[in-house]
Parts: sequence; C-alpha cells; structure tokens
Amino acid sequence: TFNPRVRSVMADSSEGSDIDEVINSDLNEIRQDDFNELNDIPDDVDVPADRVVREQWIQAMFREEEGEMREFVGFQEEWKTNNFHSREKIPYNRKPGAKIEIPDVVTPIQVFSRIFTEELWMRLVTETNLYADQTRSATPSNSKWVPVTVKEMKTFVGLCLAMGILRLPSRRDFWRQKKWLFRTTIPQAISRDRFDIIWRYLHLQDNKSNDVKQSDKLWKVRWYLDYLKDRFQELYEVDGFVSVDESMVKFKGRLAFRQYLPLKPTKWGIKVWVMAESSTGYVSNFQVYTGREGGSSEKGLAHRIVMDLAGPYFGSQLSIFMDNFYSGVPLFEELKAHGLNACGTVRSNRKGIPPKPPAMEKHRYQVYQKDDLTFCAWQDTKVVLVLSNYHEPMAEGSVRRRRGEDIQREVRVPACVSDYQKHMKGVDLLDQMVSYYQFQHRSKKWWRRLFFFFLSVSCYNSFIAARSAGAYKGCYKEWQEDLAQELVTPVTAKSAPQCAAAPVTASAEHDCEKIFEKRKICRECSLSKSGTEARPGATVYGCRQCNVPLHIECFGKHCRSTRK
Repeated sequence: TFNPRVRSVMADSSEGSDIDEVINSDLNEIRQDDFNELNDIPDDVDVPADRVVREQWIQAMFREEEGEMREFVGFQEEWKTNNFHSREKIPYNRKPGAKIEIPDVVTPIQVFSRIFTEELWMRLVTETNLYADQTRSATPSNSKWVPVTVKEMKTFVGLCLAMGILRLPSRRDFWRQKKWLFRTTIPQAISRDRFDIIWRYLHLQDNKSNDVKQSDKLWKVRWYLDYLKDRFQELYEVDGFVSVDESMVKFKGRLAFRQYLPLKPTKWGIKVWVMAESSTGYVSNFQVYTGREGGSSEKGLAHRIVMDLAGPYFGSQLSIFMDNFYSGVPLFEELKAHGLNACGTVRSNRKGIPPKPPAMEKHRYQVYQKDDLTFCAWQDTKVVLVLSNYHEPMAEGSVRRRRGEDIQREVRVPACVSDYQKHMKGVDLLDQMVSYYQFQHRSKKWWRRLFFFFLSVSCYNSFIAARSAGAYKGCYKEWQEDLAQELVTPVTAKSAPQCAAAPVTASAEHDCEKIFEKRKICRECSLSKSGTEARPGATVYGCRQCNVPLHIECFGKHCRSTRK
C-alpha cells in the first residue's frame, strides 16, 4: 500500500542512515521495518546518485504528493478475530456539571436568565416594535398599538410557558369568563387583545437589514439560534457521554426544507441535529437542517454533521454515541484523531467493515479488531452490527432480554453493545421531556415553531443545570410552573376583560368604590343574565380588592358569593 516511487527509492538506497533521517523528519509514523521489506525496484525510476541531491529529491516528492503521503498515516492493519491487543483508555478531561456558581437554593428565573439574558430580551422587544412600525406604515390598521416593553415581553413568554402546562382547546379560551370551566387568572396579567397583538408582531430579525445573508435559509432566526447555542455551552458541561440524533420540530406548512421522517413520532416538520447528554438530555450543541444545497444532495452529510457538533469538544475524550445513519470507519478514525471516542450501530454495506458473519445462535457474537477500531456482530432477533473506536474487544457487558421466557434475564454481550444501549437515549429523553409541556399553537410562520421549541429547550436546560448543582429538588413540571409565574408580571391595559375574582377567605374585607374611568359590565349581572336575551348593565363602580366591576346593588351578592 506504499507509494511505489518511495518504495523504489528506499530499496535502491545503500545509505540506510540517510533514509532514516528522511523518515524521522518527514514520516514519524512509519516504522523502519516497513521499508526493509520493500525490494521490488522499478527500472524506470531515476534516483539521483549524489546523497544531498537525493535527500532533497525525496523531501520535495513528499511535499508535492500529500495525497500519497496519507497512505503512510492511519490504519494499515486488516481486521482480525484473535490475538487482540489492548489499548489505553484515556478518561474524559473536563469537569461535568454547571459552569457557573449556583446558590444552594435558587429560583428558576435566576438560572433561566443565564440563557435568556437581558440582551436577548431587549433584542426581542426592539425587533418586535420595529416590525410593528414597518407593518403598520405599509398597511394601516385600525387596531391600537403601543410599543411593547421588556416587562410585557416577559409576561407574554411566561404565559406561553404556562399555556404549555394548562392546555385549552383554543388560545382565546384562556380569557373566557362566562363558564367556570374556563376561568383562569390569565386575564389579570394581560388582556386578550394585547396578547394577540404582541403575538401578531412578534419578530426576531429586521426584514430590511443589510447585515444578514438573505441566502441563509435561517436568516430570520440565525442570531437567536447562535446566541442560545453559546449560552448552552457556557452554562453546563456534559458528563462525558452524549448521543447524536435527529429531533423534529412539528410544522406542516409550506417550507422548502420541511422533512418527512416516517419512523419519528413527529413525522412532518423541521429537522434539527442535536447532541444531548445521555443521562439527562441536556442539549450541548445543535444544528438546524435546511435541506440540500444547489439542487443536489450533500455527500458526506452525516460525517460533516457529527464533526460540526463535536467541534467544541476536540481533545476532551468525549464519548459520542450515534445510530447507523452516521457511523462509518472514516468518521470514527477522524474522531479518534481529534481526541474523541465514538460508538454506534453501523450498516452492513459501509465501506471498510468486515462482511456480515454467517447466521449464529441467538445472543452469540463475533468480535473483530483493526488498530483502534472494534467491530462486533451480535445475534439478537436480527444481527446487530456495532462499531467503536475505544472499546476493548474482549470487554463484556450485559443487557436484559427475555430469551423465550416471560421474565427478562441478563445476557452477556460485548461492552460496546451494552454501552450503546445505555447511552444512546439522550436526544429521545429530550424530546420526551420537552413534548410534555410545550406550547401548542398554530402559525403559518415556520420560524415561530423554532422560537418556541428552543424556548422549551432553554427552560429544560436551565432545569438540568440547577438540578446538577443540587439547588432544585422539584420535578421539571414544577420548574416550568415556577418559571412561568416568575416571568408573568400583571400589566395594566384599559381594554383588559374582567375575570372572576380570585378566591378570598371568609374574613377578607371588600370595599365598593368608583375604580374605573369607563363603564364596564357588572360582573354579577353578567352571570345572572347569561343565556338570556337580557342585557347586563354597566357601571364604573366595583370591588377594590377583587378589581371586579359591580353595581352598588349587586355588591352584597358578590361579597356573599366570595365567602362561600
């Protein structure tokens, strides 16, 4: 497999010391024994006779032919099934856990603000107000618009998180007050019309800006994704085991890079390549897939994706687990050269792996080794092929299987198979946790799906960081509830619809006063005349403690109803 020109020079030279100097200076990876076995000398090779000229000729040849030089470096041995050699296991060299100092007792907003910083909030407010001005100047509207503030934007996002937990058939149902089934305290935080108009003008990127590349399919959310990616990596360090897989953001609208994955729970949507911690699902890196470029599919896509996601961890001895879409001999060799471990199932038609062995008894396996690579064929219901660049060939683990019985039992398997089953769950765990309480909404704008998806991911990542530091003992649902409550600050709006009074104790006092500038429908009249043709009256009076409009004659009835 060596360069024939080099082979002839090595064999023709009688000055072994000169050859050794060339080898030591240019090819440190090549053993001297490899050259001693080369004795086929082509007659058409003209080797300079002078020693100095010959050395210069050899060095120039190596510099000019980098492609042929690569044949000397890397993996030259063939796959073998016995006489395995052991390899030194280098441990993960980074300290896992939160990178920031987290107090012993922390509130969700304290950690979440390390991802959604004030800089991000100000950018959201600025872009939303700018888009509202541009839209309303181009298309005049009768709706009233007041520029949104940071306080209102936080309330808006907090309510979106709350709506992911408390779900109703329609978004407007959160402001319905005629039926007790729909009565919530959300109208006390923001009016329905104000929420809707913020939703209408919510924006992330100036459409008329010259600073963005319109050729980038993600230009509407590019800064937002890059900003969150940096914050994720600054907040938390993974524990040394991660998985790489696809995650789907549900979207069925018109979009050039919409994907269809029939085996995923979410079949239609935007594909996101995710690297997540195996034990927790913490997202350390991600990349949104925007489809083929230039009208043709990209070659080596899976190879490039893994290298891009693993880039921040070069030299850390991080262990990356992946499925057979990504795994391959060239990828694992390159990861090993960059100080990363890799393990994953592999397809039988991949180049460089041994042929699939003949049928074996169930739960039997065959192991192969080639330099730093270990290949295993394990017979389960089907043959499972696993490739690794750091597992010992003879190391064993265990998985649970039924083996034709009613109960599961431990089955001995190669260590690479058991580790793959243990650590390949990171992205699936993330999808599971985020889907429980994600804000469900309908929109024709694809970028909003990405905005709210990564909002949920940010919430989950902050929960993992706090829990790793032992600062939060509750579950993820409680974390999102507390975060939503901390973000929501009641904002005043004259058009806010009135809601049912908050529960009060029997000893609470109520005062009937003039508290409204404009007349509003009496709460008690509205309830008593609901379902009839009678029209409830309006008043400027109401209960000061409950902030509910009431006729003076209806005030006593209101006090009695709140004390029940």
